[in-house]
Parts: sequence; structure tokens; C-alpha cells
Amino acid sequence: MSATPEGALDNGLQRLAQALVLRGMPQADAIAHLRKEAERAKQELSDAAAKSSYDGAVVQMRPWAVRTLADAMRGATEEPPWVVKGLLLEDSATLVSAQPHSIKSLSWLAAAMQAVAQQTVWGHFEAPNVECALFVETEDPVWLVEARIRGFAKGLRLNDSELRGFRYLRPGPFDLVQEEPTLRTLIRAHGPDFVVLSTLQNLLGNRNYKEQADMAPVVAAIIRLSEESPIVLLTHSPWNKKQRRAAGTVTLSANFATTLHYAKVEKEGITLAHVKLDSKAGSAESDFHLKVDSEGDRNNPTSVRGVVYGGKGWPRGTKEQAILEIAEERPDATPKEIAEEVDCTDRHVRKVLGKEKNGQEA
Repeated sequence: MSATPEGALDNGLQRLAQALVLRGMPQADAIAHLRKEAERAKQELSDAAAKSSYDGAVVQMRPWAVRTLADAMRGATEEPPWVVKGLLLEDSATLVSAQPHSIKSLSWLAAAMQAVAQQTVWGHFEAPNVECALFVETEDPVWLVEARIRGFAKGLRLNDSELRGFRYLRPGPFDLVQEEPTLRTLIRAHGPDFVVLSTLQNLLGNRNYKEQADMAPVVAAIIRLSEESPIVLLTHSPWNKKQRRAAGTVTLSANFATTLHYAKVEKEGITLAHVKLDSKAGSAESDFHLKVDSEGDRNNPTSVRGVVYGGKGWPRGTKEQAILEIAEERPDATPKEIAEEVDCTDRHVRKVLGKEKNGQEA
């Protein structure tokens, strides 16, 4: 970083000039790239100006910035800086957990495309300023990712030239800590408004996701990268459905401004997921469900057309289904334990289980 404001500005202008002559980059991508570079240059200028002298020592204001009440009060009337309102904040990360095959990757692939194409996610959460999104898949093969993309494109009524701000790649498993510079370079080159990483378990190298010492560098890399572009990190949850959280260290979720946990259900041939949302910035939505729209043979991945917001709470009739599934999987679970998992009263659990028992006896 340059030592003077003028130097910071010169560096920013040089990067802008380089961006203008990038070869082969579509105009929309170039504009998004310029916008990101302009903000970076502005930040460098601000950082350089923020240096001050204290007892003869030069104090760098970022990232070790010591601020005052006046700094905090300047933002007193500001709304939280949402990128996707209720789901994803600037300079932060969102953690999405679910058991395998619970539509977390599918739903966020749809979200990345919808945010760019429609400036909403799942037809409900506003993303008015999103122009570019990057989806990074490490689990599913390329052919499956691309089949889903083609299906979603049909649902959005797009052709191959109408979603230039959407980017995806499938590098396979990689060590996030080692490849942090690579990912940062990709983010700076394409200027996404947010990045989806699917999934955490394939980003660890030989680290143990249950050990805090192993996970600390991984989480630190996520936090640093989220300052380049907000991160949506997908991860698995424990096989024990009672633990409605991300698998691994219990402190993992504390590092994320927003967390979502999915519980997949099937109803009359339709795939749904109940979502519990918790955000440090607050959100109007804390309990809702998603629905997968498809057309044709549901066993064909190209049949997907979209993932949409289905309404608040559990889908109608599926809460009872979830109660029965938990009771079958864990016969020793008490009505109170089941009620806590499904967000209902233990009286309702006893009622549902009583009906099932009476039906079996009849």
C-alpha cells in the first residue's frame, strides 16, 4: 500500500486503466470490475489518510483501527449493509448447513443465478445491487452442475448470452488455506458481489473439521476473503438430526454473521426444505421453507427450473411427517426433544404420535 494519499490514488488509477484494456472481457463484466477497483482505490486513499501520529509512533488505522463513539454514531441511521436482504451482509459470511442431499448446493446455485438475473433470491429476498455472482463447486461433477444450470436457465427464460454476470467453476477439492491467494485473485478478476463455496468438507486438505486448532486457519481465510466479496459457505450438519447446526467445532457458526440450517422433506413428489435462519443483524425471516420447481422427469438434473420461497414455517403437513421420522429414527426421543427439533409443542407431538399408534392398531 502506498504511504501517501496521492500514491494510493495513483495505484488505484493504474488498476482502473489496466481494467479498461482487459482483453476479451464482456462490457458488463468490465463495468463490474471497474466498480470494484474504484472502491478498492477509495479504501486505499482513506486508509492512507487515516494514518496518525501518537506519542511519535505512526498508527495504521486499518485493520488495527482504534475508533471512538463518534465513529459509531456516524452510522446510527444506516440500515445493515445487506447484499441479499436478510441472507447476506457486506464484508461478512453466511454459513449454510444441512445433511447431504438436502438441496443446499442446489438452492444456492439457483440463488447465484437468480440474484444476477432478477435481483432477488428465491423470488423473495431482495438483491437490488447484485450484478455478478461466483459459484464454486468442489463436490458435484461438472456435468451435474451444468445440467442444473441449463435447467435453471430454462426456468429463468435465459439463453447462453443473457447472464454474463454469473460465473461458476468446479476445481474439485482444494486446501482453502493454501489456495486463498488463488481465490482472492479470481475474486478480484471477476468482481463478484458474492461468492458461494460448496462445500467446507472439501476445502480442508488434511485438517480435522472437529478440531479447533485445525479449523482456526480455515475460518480466518474465510473472514479475510469475505472482505473481498461476501462469502456463502455450505457445509454438512451432523447425522444426528437433533444437532441442528454445522458439523464440526461448536464455535464454527460464531464466525458467521448469518447462519441457515436446512431440513429436507418430500411431499407428494415435491422436494422442500425447512430453513431456520439466525442473523446477528436481525432479519424479518427466521423460519421459512423452500420449494424446488421442476418440469418433466425429476430424476433428470436438467428438470429443475428454480428454487422458490414457499412461505413462513414448515410446509403444510410436513411438520407431522418430520415428527414421525424422528420418532422412527430415535425411538427413545421424548416428546419434548422432538418438539424442540420441529418447533412445536410437546402436546402436538403426543397428538401426532397418538394418531399414528391408533392407526397402526386399527
